[in-house]
Amino acid sequence: MRSVMSMRYSLHNFDSQKMSVLQEEFVSIMTRMSSLLQIELPRRRRGTAGGSPRSLLKPLARRVGRAIEDFRMIEDGDRVLCAMSGGKDSYAMLHLLDYLRARAPVRFELLAVTVDQGYRGFQTDVLERYFREKGFAYHVERTNIAEVIDDTMPLGDTHCSMCARLRRGVLYRLAPELGCNKIALGHHADDLLETLLMSQFFNGEICSMPPILRARDGRNTVIRPLCYVWEEEIIRFTAEAGFPVICCACPACGDNSLKRRQMKLLLSRLEADHGGIKSSLLRALSNIRAEHLLDRRFLSALAGTTTAGTTTAGRKIAGPRGNAEPAASGGAAGPPGPTPEKPGLDEKPGRWTSPGIHRPDAGRKPVLPAGGS
Repeated sequence: MRSVMSMRYSLHNFDSQKMSVLQEEFVSIMTRMSSLLQIELPRRRRGTAGGSPRSLLKPLARRVGRAIEDFRMIEDGDRVLCAMSGGKDSYAMLHLLDYLRARAPVRFELLAVTVDQGYRGFQTDVLERYFREKGFAYHVERTNIAEVIDDTMPLGDTHCSMCARLRRGVLYRLAPELGCNKIALGHHADDLLETLLMSQFFNGEICSMPPILRARDGRNTVIRPLCYVWEEEIIRFTAEAGFPVICCACPACGDNSLKRRQMKLLLSRLEADHGGIKSSLLRALSNIRAEHLLDRRFLSALAGTTTAGTTTAGRKIAGPRGNAEPAASGGAAGPPGPTPEKPGLDEKPGRWTSPGIHRPDAGRKPVLPAGGS
C-alpha cells in the first residue's frame, strides 16, 4: 500500500514539475511573439524590412517645411543664398532645401556660398568638388577675415563672435551682388536655446535667434530653416547622408571654455536629468507672456497705461533703459508680408509641410498625403 501511494506521489510530483516547465516555456514563447508583434510589424509597415534604420530625410524635410510655412521664410520667385561653412548644419540645410525645392508649392532658387576666412587648412576644394558633383550653383568668396581678427580683436571678445559678425557682413554684401534676396543660415533649435541662455546670463536680455529677420540695411532677409530641427538629429542625418564635413580651421574650434559651448553642456546635463526640457524651452520661445515680466513697456497694470506702452494721454513710456519704444532684436522689422506682385505661401495652393506634393504646374492639383510631421 505504501509503495502504491509513493508511486502515485512520484507521478504527481513529476507531472507538476513537467507542467511548470511547460508553462515557463509557453510564457517565454508568447513573450517573444509579443515582442515581434510590437517591434517588427511596425517596422515592416514603415518600409524598413530587415531592421534597417529609418531614413531621416523625410521627417526632417517635413520639419523644415513646417518652419518655412509657419514663418513664411520663402516666397515665390525667391533666390536663396545658402551660407555653406562646410559643417554638418550647412550641409543638412542645403540638402533639405534642395529636397523641398522640387516639391514646394512655390518656385525658388538656391545658391551655395562659402566665405573662406583665410585660415590655413580650410579645405575649399572639398566643398567645390561636392557642389560640382551634386550640381549645385555655388560661389566661393576669399577674404582676409582671419588676419583682421588677429590684428583688431577687442579685449574680451572671441574668435567665434567676431568671425560671425565679419562673415555676416560679407554675406550681406554678396547677396545683392549675386541676385539673392534671402540668406539662409544653418542655425538649429539647439542654437536658439543656447543663444536664449547666453542672452539672459551674460547680456541681461530675453532674446534669441529669430527664424526670419529683416536686416538693418533694408535689402537682405535672413532665414533659419532648421529652427525646428535638433542638433542630434542633424548629426545622425549627416552620418546617414555621408556629407564631406570639413573643419573651419579656426584656432578656437573645439574650445570648451567658450560661453556657447558651456551653454550646450548645461542644456545636455539638464536634458539628461529631466527629459523634455529642451522641447519645453523651444515652446517657450513662441509662448511669451510679456505682461508677466519686468519690462515696464508691456505692463498694462501701471497706472494710466495701456498694453501698447502709451499713457492715456498718448505719451510714450520710457523703457528700463530710457527707450521710447521696444527695439527689435538685431534691427528686425518683422516677417515681410506678401505683396500683390509676390504672393505669400498662404496665397498659393499646396503646403510646405508635405514633402510628397508636386508643384502646381506639374499637370495635376497637389495632393496632401495623410499623416502629420
